[in-house]
Amino acid sequence: MVNLEEGKEYEFFVEKIISLPDDNYFILKDEWNRKYLLPQKYYTYYSIKVGSKIFCYVNKINCNGKIFLEPHHPIYKINDNDYFTLLMIEQRIKQKTKELYYVILAENSKVKRAAVLNYTKTDIQNMPITCLCKVVKIKKAEILLEVI
Repeated sequence: MVNLEEGKEYEFFVEKIISLPDDNYFILKDEWNRKYLLPQKYYTYYSIKVGSKIFCYVNKINCNGKIFLEPHHPIYKINDNDYFTLLMIEQRIKQKTKELYYVILAENSKVKRAAVLNYTKTDIQNMPITCLCKVVKIKKAEILLEVI
């Protein structure tokens, strides 16, 4: 039996959808018959179907051994470049440390959920502004960008 590794991708079988008090989840099964929960709410436009196989990246394995999976995005891959319209700054709170941080919300004709992580003052002076961006990560179906 192989342990899943952070940063690698694996194929999963979509076994079923279950409802838990906090949300609905896809039950994914790996090739070694281990099961994983994937929150359904983030992936509504991904066309994930019960009975199908999907590929997921292991985005993170935390210190408790919880595995965070990210299905292949239907449009973008890491390192893809495309034009996005930078809309506005949003304040967010890190789950674990409760630390505040800021992102610039972005979108284009293909996706509505994107955010620029590292930006400069020149990126934000004339918002909305369209910029060429690089996809650096995809997390909970949100495209995380860097302005090129």
